[in-house]
Amino acid sequence: MAELAPVPERSQRRGPPSPGSGRRPHQVHLGLGRSDRRGLLRRHRLRHDRSLRGSAVRKLILTLALAAISDPAGAHAGGGRADFSWSLEPWVLASLGAAALAYGIGLARIRAEAGDRIVGGGNVAAFLAGLAVLFTALASPVDTLSDDLFSMHMVQHLLLMLVAAPLMVWSRPFLVFLWALPRSLRRSFGRFPARRGAARALNLLSHPVFVWSAFCGVFAFWHIPGPYGLALRHESVHILEHACFFASGYAFWAVVMSPGGRRRLEYGASVLYVGTAAVLSGLPGALIILTDRPFYPIHAEGAARWGLTALEDQHLAGLIMWIPAGFIYLAAICILFALWMREADRRAAAFARSMPTLAALIACAALLGGCGEGTEASSEAGGIGNVQRGAALISQFGCPACHTIPGIAGADGLVGPPLTKMGRRGYVAGVLRNTPENMTRWIRRPQAIVPGNAMPDMGISEDQARDITAYLYTLR
Repeated sequence: MAELAPVPERSQRRGPPSPGSGRRPHQVHLGLGRSDRRGLLRRHRLRHDRSLRGSAVRKLILTLALAAISDPAGAHAGGGRADFSWSLEPWVLASLGAAALAYGIGLARIRAEAGDRIVGGGNVAAFLAGLAVLFTALASPVDTLSDDLFSMHMVQHLLLMLVAAPLMVWSRPFLVFLWALPRSLRRSFGRFPARRGAARALNLLSHPVFVWSAFCGVFAFWHIPGPYGLALRHESVHILEHACFFASGYAFWAVVMSPGGRRRLEYGASVLYVGTAAVLSGLPGALIILTDRPFYPIHAEGAARWGLTALEDQHLAGLIMWIPAGFIYLAAICILFALWMREADRRAAAFARSMPTLAALIACAALLGGCGEGTEASSEAGGIGNVQRGAALISQFGCPACHTIPGIAGADGLVGPPLTKMGRRGYVAGVLRNTPENMTRWIRRPQAIVPGNAMPDMGISEDQARDITAYLYTLR
């Protein structure tokens, strides 16, 4: 990367003395103390920087408008020829086309088996919108202009991390892609998360702290001038950079949105999660917008084609990092806060409704206790099976590696859904009504009910499944 331009001396930035004054510039302001003169100079520089950024925005908008209505190949701005064409890289088109084809095949198979209960119209719309945003970021003039302008490169990065990534999260692509595979491969991939080592690795990689650190770290690292310049000079590194942006963004929004219904964070924690990420990812923007030296001289020639200096282009990028990105983060925080308040209201209402029942139960317990007749709890849960044997079988078959199960030691897995209050749920696996018979069927043959799901067939017998069901039905 080219060396950074030296910062002009302070006297050069202030300009020459007034003609005929014979005094240094700061002596012009008669009657002002040193602190007053410094404050005046700071205000003058601030107004000057604001005017520079405002003029840069106006120049870029005007140039883009002229390029859009004229011959794109002949748009000139400040010397040189500005490229306003579509990049249409073959690998981008092939990747997006393959993703669309796989999603279509998987969606058709899911709809044939379970209708639209698992992947609805909103998920499909999110996938199509996410695909369109990826195409815009990687194949449209946005990609071409990013070679010239650091500010347009920032637009590209934000599209990948803050727009395409959450849309793709909501579309549940991995579930649909899994169904696009042949049945034998679906079973193999479905068994993989149940392996103890794989479960631990997945739990680590999806842990909110790890994901948050990766998201902020990736954003900061790739905007350091060294790695950023390396990515511009080498196409393979550039592809890696974009992959890092999208992957870290996908993992970040997967923690926040939880489209599968299993939240890794409560809504209140999610507000803090997004808010702190917004602040830390905005620090590079603050640095590049407040500095008076260009950090990315590699864009100087390209910016000149659009009538901008490298510093003006850098300030524009900082504004983009602050304002549009800030609005996206703010919208996410507002939505999460509203959901948090709604959840709190729902819990308060449920508690209020349960108060009469709770009082009646306490009264009954007091009356029964006064009779002095102790009773022993039966080990049989409603005639389903043996609760104690069920608890032991849950540990024996490795269920704690994937599920969080109350009352089972070490059952804090995060691969599958938590089994809290399993006895009160309306459905098993989202497709079967929650009855003892259906739960027993699901425990014995999950792949026969939902082929390709993450829960493998463990070879559990009918009696063992009934005992496990008996224990799960105590979780209310």
